[in-house]
Amino acid sequence: MPDRRKFLTRAGYTTLSALLTMGFLQKDKQKEDYSINTIAANSTRMNVNSPLREVAAAKGKRYGAAISGEFLQTDKDYANLIARECSIATPNGELKWNATEPQPGKFTFESADAIANFCQKHNIELHGHTLFWHTGNPDWVSYPPTFEMIERHVKGVMGHYRNSKVLKSWDIANEIIADNENETDNATYGLRKGVKPELIRDLFKIAASVDSSKKFYLNDFGIEGATWKSDRFLKMVEYLKNNGAKIDGAGIQSHLWFSTAYPFDEKGFNSVLKRLNDLEVKPIITELDIIIDTPLPDSIKKLDQMVADSYKRYLDLCFAANVDTVITWGLTDRHTWIRHPDWMPAKFRGNPSNQRFLRPLPFDENLQPKSARNAISQAFQQAT
Repeated sequence: MPDRRKFLTRAGYTTLSALLTMGFLQKDKQKEDYSINTIAANSTRMNVNSPLREVAAAKGKRYGAAISGEFLQTDKDYANLIARECSIATPNGELKWNATEPQPGKFTFESADAIANFCQKHNIELHGHTLFWHTGNPDWVSYPPTFEMIERHVKGVMGHYRNSKVLKSWDIANEIIADNENETDNATYGLRKGVKPELIRDLFKIAASVDSSKKFYLNDFGIEGATWKSDRFLKMVEYLKNNGAKIDGAGIQSHLWFSTAYPFDEKGFNSVLKRLNDLEVKPIITELDIIIDTPLPDSIKKLDQMVADSYKRYLDLCFAANVDTVITWGLTDRHTWIRHPDWMPAKFRGNPSNQRFLRPLPFDENLQPKSARNAISQAFQQAT
């Protein structure tokens, strides 16, 4: 798993006090401050338990999560929580190539349709993920796929959802930028070996020919700062814009590692967001979760607060830069991918006692809200 080093926010709170020269004015001012603070406190109490979808909607934004069709069927409480909290959702894997076209030209949508039906029932918008990815393909698909493979797949999958009332957007391509310069044969765009920029351009054009009514995104991780990868990602976005591709937005995955041992490149991240806005390619957060890297705190309570502080600071940066959609990669620690043995970070996999500190999502394994959920709510409430 790539090293996604990010920042840890140390929460600071500042108290402001006014110095008034006349005693009776000071008393009146104190009464006024008390009234204002009481209203604010009551408002906070009213909103603290409001569904995140409602808190986000009040600011013209959307909150959602990646969801599992399996758990929607087998875990009723999980399904109810998704319905309560989310206004947008991304299928975990039900729309990937191996799920939708397991054999050449033979399509199946049973699992994805079950998620789409759930979303329609609960007024949740569906974000399609994904048409092109180097992982999650059936064995018969080469990487990169041939043009003919791509054309048949895109027409089959997007055609099935062309008239969907709930599926409104697609990650057309996912993780096409190499992790570093040693894994590419294209220095300009940093594409994974074998992938040509013209193929990605044609992929977007095929998608638009099937259904141009949906929003199209290029999605990737490791671009939350001024890095080799984010530079290539931005160049690829610009290439698509300049070569006739319909690209409406950029998906910033945001699988984040925070630590007291290293800082977050806030300036670099702001530059990425600004460049996307300048290109008129809307940035959205598509796969957000946060873990704390070593050194770890000495209690779960402290860990949860560190995660919450990190959510708040990161989302504050996002909302200041025109981000209107935040999707966490899951809703509850009960089902987080980070705890899966195949994906767990090596330093945690080899140290079982530290695995309890993998608490990346807004709700805990018992589906109870954590301080991270409250931090996300607060960030939405304070967004302008």
